[in-house]
Amino acid sequence: MVKTFDSYYLRYIETTVRILLLVFPVLMLTVLGGMNAVLFASVLIALLVKLHPPRFLVKTEWRNQWWPYVIAMFAVTVAIMISQTYHQNFSAPHYDGPARYWLAIPVFLLFYRLDLRVFDTLQFAFPIAAIVGWVFANDHIYGEAGISLPLIDKIRYGDSMLLLSVLSLLSIDWLKKDALYLRVLKWAGFGIGLLAVFQSGTRGTLLAIPVFVVIYLIFRGGNLNLRSILASLALGILVIGGAYLASSTVQYRLHQMVSDVITFSQGNRDTSTGIRWQLYAAAVEIIAEHPIFGVGTGGYALQMAPMAAAGKITPMAAELGRGEVHNDILKKTADMGIFGLAALMAVYLVPFWMFRKASRSGSMQIQRAGVMGMFFVSGFIVFGLTAEILNLTMTISFYSFTVAVLLAYCHNIHHKQGTT
Repeated sequence: MVKTFDSYYLRYIETTVRILLLVFPVLMLTVLGGMNAVLFASVLIALLVKLHPPRFLVKTEWRNQWWPYVIAMFAVTVAIMISQTYHQNFSAPHYDGPARYWLAIPVFLLFYRLDLRVFDTLQFAFPIAAIVGWVFANDHIYGEAGISLPLIDKIRYGDSMLLLSVLSLLSIDWLKKDALYLRVLKWAGFGIGLLAVFQSGTRGTLLAIPVFVVIYLIFRGGNLNLRSILASLALGILVIGGAYLASSTVQYRLHQMVSDVITFSQGNRDTSTGIRWQLYAAAVEIIAEHPIFGVGTGGYALQMAPMAAAGKITPMAAELGRGEVHNDILKKTADMGIFGLAALMAVYLVPFWMFRKASRSGSMQIQRAGVMGMFFVSGFIVFGLTAEILNLTMTISFYSFTVAVLLAYCHNIHHKQGTT
């Protein structure tokens, strides 16, 4: 009996991982705690393998090139410790979300040793999630223009759907030439995901499109010069213009933004755009006064009342600012100073750098995974400019898990020698 179990042990693990890779984007969109559950389940599998390694699983062989990734995943936790130590104000809940970054490390260290066929289900996951995310969305959730899902706000919904759309497109003929049904599924995921973005009415999401075009041009062998940047901006504007003409929701949201700007110039600061500008200005002022250690984790929210009392921001902006700054970089820097800024940059740029290296591999499959990773990370960077995309455990888990999975494929030990 023991011998039979040991013979199938690795197969059980690989099958479980395949299922997790298939369902994680759908669970992220539709099930409360679903994305966190996938991350924790993967960590438990990694721990199980560590305690009782399967007989035929290749042992972990550490590579020095992984140190930057490990350091980057611990960076936010360390920044919190430094800031809290300086302010002598320790609070355990602030470590909850950032723990998802370094919990993904054992996931990477397990997945990079698994059979390459385990990753086959990943190419189904993105288009299926994009289609499901659109089918079950509706416009009666938040009482304003645009569709979303019950468990995710419009901003994060639009951001997620754009990523799923683009990853669906990039996965075409990724691992091998796709069968017709799979190609149709991926094109459907791309088109429906993009449609969902336009119908969501999220304006900040559209800013990622020119960035994606720049990355694509570089991948195709171009250089990052003025011509390619202008071409990318032109194509991005064309896509956004097409969305404007085709979608009444996009028209409404953009008209609303223009109206907000005009109203703000006339003295009314309590509009959607005006409140964000107030919160950005407040964050900049806080950073200028506390550049090294910030005002402490959660400290930005505590600064809202005194700033409103001083007339620097309106009471409405202060109330909303207690919940979100609408900019990841400003929030981390205001709370944790230069250490928070450095930590967030590490979370973004180290994986991007590793994916960039993978995109130059001699293996077309690794190249494609590297490009998918660059698109994924750059999307989060752009989204973080207009929303705190990484302030929820759900989105942190989605980011850290997806990065770990794509990096694990790029560094997988079963690739042919000389392709990494």
